[in-house]
This record gives sequence, C-alpha cells and structure tokens, in this order.
Amino acid sequence: MFPYYFIRFSGPLLLILVGLKILSGYSLTGKITGILWLPGLHENRTLDFLLILLFIFHAFYGLRLFLMDIGMMRREKLLFWISTFLGVGLFVLGYVFFF
Repeated sequence: MFPYYFIRFSGPLLLILVGLKILSGYSLTGKITGILWLPGLHENRTLDFLLILLFIFHAFYGLRLFLMDIGMMRREKLLFWISTFLGVGLFVLGYVFFF
C-alpha cells in the first residue's frame, strides 16, 4: 500500500518542484526579476536531491502499479522489493554522478 500512496503524493510534489526549478532557471537568465530567493534555488542541492529521489521512485512504483494492473505480475511483495532495490541502486548512481 505504501507505493500506491507514495505515487499519489509524489506526483503533485514533483510538479511543484519541477515548476520551481523551471522558474528559478528563468530567474537566472533575467527573465523574471523581483524575487530575490529564486535564483539561489536553482543551484540548491536539496532541491536536486529531492527531484532525483522522487522521480526515480515515482517511476519505479508507477511501473510496478502498471504491471500489477494489467495482470503481468501477481506477486506484489516481490515486485515491491525489486522496484525498491532498483530505485535505490539507480538513485545511488544518480547521486554519485550528479553530486
């Protein structure tokens, strides 16, 4: 049940974080002025960390949910652990290369 709720909460959070990332990029180019904290947000490591983490696990848990919905996989716990370990592995690789 955790992956189902994770997808439901991480989707809107991803939209907000990606929107902030895009706005901060526009702010760095000078197209948006007047918000002093916005340019510094573009280079914020915490925002990048959250974006990578949420994106990877949202994608893997979404794939898990899709496979279960179409009936390809019946073993939910096994698929949960496979998705989790693949997500952790990909996140570690992403963290090493991006940070």
